[in-house]
Amino acid sequence: MERIFICSDHVSLVLKTAVVEFLQQRGIEVEDFGPFSEKVVVDYNDYAQKVAKAVAASTGDQGIVICGTGLGASIAANKVRGVRAALCHDVYTAHQSRAHNDANVLAMGAWIVSPQRMPGIVNEWLNTPFEGDRHIARVNVLDRFMSDETVKNNEPFDPNIFQYALALSTRKTVFGPVLYSGRIEEGFAALQSAGFRNVELSLRFADDLSFKALQNLLNKYELKVTALATGQGCLHDQLCLSVTDPEVHREAVKRLEDIIDLAHRLDTAVILGGVRGKFIGSDVDYPAQRAKVLEGVQQCCTYAQPLGVPLLLEAINRYETNFINTAAEAVAFIDEVGASNLKVLLDTFHMNIEEVDLPAAFRLTGEKLGYVHFVDSNRQAPGQGHTNLTAILKTLHDIGYRGVVSAEILPLIDDANAVERTANYLDSIGVNLTSISETTSQKR
Repeated sequence: MERIFICSDHVSLVLKTAVVEFLQQRGIEVEDFGPFSEKVVVDYNDYAQKVAKAVAASTGDQGIVICGTGLGASIAANKVRGVRAALCHDVYTAHQSRAHNDANVLAMGAWIVSPQRMPGIVNEWLNTPFEGDRHIARVNVLDRFMSDETVKNNEPFDPNIFQYALALSTRKTVFGPVLYSGRIEEGFAALQSAGFRNVELSLRFADDLSFKALQNLLNKYELKVTALATGQGCLHDQLCLSVTDPEVHREAVKRLEDIIDLAHRLDTAVILGGVRGKFIGSDVDYPAQRAKVLEGVQQCCTYAQPLGVPLLLEAINRYETNFINTAAEAVAFIDEVGASNLKVLLDTFHMNIEEVDLPAAFRLTGEKLGYVHFVDSNRQAPGQGHTNLTAILKTLHDIGYRGVVSAEILPLIDDANAVERTANYLDSIGVNLTSISETTSQKR
């Protein structure tokens, strides 16, 4: 802890003074936001907001806000994104607010907490660490209902800040939401014609195409690969990370390592979505399968780290898998893996099934977001369903995401029509694929 920001209102000045003295006696740096006189009537909202904003803008600092009951000050502080103010009137609630809620602002009521009772509460709050584990995802959700007015990014929204792509398959597959399945050059030509300069590739094997042949096609159609999807290995060959058979699991990891090698040569990312598989059997069988997924993902992260290859963990809806369905679950699993090169992939089709609030789920993911699948509610091209995808793009802008937005969509009415509809939708919201392409080319 670096320092404590503190404030009160005029009726709680005595308690604030006692807290300041208590903290200073313990060598803790205190920044007092006031007030400093009981004679001037002040509004607790103004002071609590000052402390809350200071905490939100800092790294590691915490706050204490006090009013008559502590209720108004805690409510005011919690209006600031990133602040978790907890009203505590005893040692137990002080402990729980830190251990389970990772509270960074302590609220107290001077009409309830006396200067004599205060030291036990403050001391417990300061000395209790956050337990993490299952509480991480829950704490991240606490920002879900914050107003868009509290976002940190004040730049005007421009949809041209993202890299737009479409998902194709290098070979024929039973996996539905990919375009030009097994007709890769035809697909590359269609993307180039529509103005796209990025492509996501779904692979079964790393050598579906020789590297030379793939590179020649990418150069010919001026395309860059944004990610390699890996689910076909599980779908077609049952090489899933959840398989507990040691030999099959090793083969599944080896298949992924080969694709990671290819990603290194293409300077792109690797998606870990459907390749996780699903848990089978009864509940007693699930822990062993989950352990194998965790082991496999950690092995892939370790293998990819020195190669500079990012890995993307995709949250997938409950009808396709029974493990990691939501953004919160993906974030919690990534924290458990503990690898810096593992990020979250969120797909708006899956989110439409699993999330209560799509923009809130993106905000929850925050800096852990590494890739976005931009799909309408019916898994068709953007604009063909009911998802408010423009609001999604604005949310991505607001949280500072500037990466890939890829349409992994069904080939409806056919492949060419799906490409055209995606391009038309992007054009309708102000995306200029040509200008994005020119900027991307210059960066290369």
